[in-house]
Amino acid sequence: MAREKTTLPPTGAGLMRFFDEDTKAIKVGPKGVIALALILIAAEVLLYAFGPQIFG
Repeated sequence: MAREKTTLPPTGAGLMRFFDEDTKAIKVGPKGVIALALILIAAEVLLYAFGPQIFG
């Protein structure tokens, strides 16, 4: 005789998982995050190298 499937009770206690709600925010892919990080690193290197000459 086949066993019946038993369903477990919900354990989330009403908490929402992070992917349950679609918010209206800017969606950036992994390539965009890496590009932004590289741009920020380059800006810091340039400011470190040329900042004292520019800003005194």
